[in-house]
Amino acid sequence: MLSSGCLRAGLEPQLCQRGQVLLADDFESLEDVPARWFFREQWTVAQGALMRAGIPGENKRVFVKKPRYGDCIIELKVAFQGAEEIRIMTGTPGKYNAVVLLWPHGFRVTTARDQTVPHFPTIHGECAHQFERHRFYQVMIEIFGEEILVRVGDENHMVVGSHPILDRERDYFAFQVDRPGAAFDDVVLASATGRVEGWEDSFRKLEELQARRPWLPHEPGEQQKIREIIARDQLYRESAVFRDLVAQTEERKLAAARKFPEVFRAVKERRKKIALESKRLIAEDSAYLALRNGINKLKRSEVELLHLLHPGLKDLPEARYHAALAEAREKSKETTALQLVTANREIMERKMRSRYPHLEKSDQELLSESRLARSKVANTPNFKLATRAVAEAVRKEKEVVMEEARELEIVFAREKANP
Repeated sequence: MLSSGCLRAGLEPQLCQRGQVLLADDFESLEDVPARWFFREQWTVAQGALMRAGIPGENKRVFVKKPRYGDCIIELKVAFQGAEEIRIMTGTPGKYNAVVLLWPHGFRVTTARDQTVPHFPTIHGECAHQFERHRFYQVMIEIFGEEILVRVGDENHMVVGSHPILDRERDYFAFQVDRPGAAFDDVVLASATGRVEGWEDSFRKLEELQARRPWLPHEPGEQQKIREIIARDQLYRESAVFRDLVAQTEERKLAAARKFPEVFRAVKERRKKIALESKRLIAEDSAYLALRNGINKLKRSEVELLHLLHPGLKDLPEARYHAALAEAREKSKETTALQLVTANREIMERKMRSRYPHLEKSDQELLSESRLARSKVANTPNFKLATRAVAEAVRKEKEVVMEEARELEIVFAREKANP
């Protein structure tokens, strides 16, 4: 059971002045859970909180539909209930922006990569914090212009940072949990109208405190990765020479991709091609359309049958419906009627895969297509020349990053010995 108390110190904004409240949800009443939250089966509302349910699945998200905000204050309570990682995610059109990662032993504040600006991702800092399981802790995230301040639980557990990528309009707000379970409550998203008076002095003091504090414990390989991420971002922001190296690498990669598109075509691009082919078949192939419609009809029949087997299911609010439907499917899996409908759907899906195998490819199969294309040209002079040029540019860029990473004074906490 969740603890009724929240370990909080009445956090008040230090960076931002509060503006208009854009959303405020306490999840106390199912009838009042707003339609702005997009639910899937891994999420539900129970015990007066938004919860990552026990339905299996990795890194599942719940998000607000089409938010619009810029400078902001985000407040919420969060509780670990078995999860190992919780992410609070913001984003700009088509890209992630500020992301806060919470672990049972601490938290990290990052900014993501956004080629539309462009900038590299970075890690602003980490702070140790022991989250007691099933107990709520307050989180406050403040973003104004290029600055961010994140506090968890009290004033002493904080990460502060600054990055040009933060000064953006946002249209994405989500929670991601790696596995069951976690709980969220008293979620507030408000606009920010200005900086708090005296913030400049506070920022300097917080930076100094953060610089003296060790980072969380990490394995040596992860420590090196952190150094390189920070070094690459700093170099790109501060060095015109390094920006030229990055541009040269990108130009050579693009040139190689233009000459050998099948070799360098990304999985995402191949998926787009499959989606276009599916649209064409819907318009031109009656057999494909009949199979597709038949599968969808049987899927609807499964849901309708579950509604009959579990009276009241279809009347649940969306906040609980998807998780309840998944639970009902699991409870009824031995029911003969459901098995018949499911078996018929699976037969039609096998027919679909057999007749249109190019529409049912896994990521590994799509990657294999690129590898096969590479094997066909690997020994040709033009391909060797193109890949050698890319490798040389990458090597130069990497050497500069490694040198900068060696100069970074980052102290990591030591792992505690197991008793």
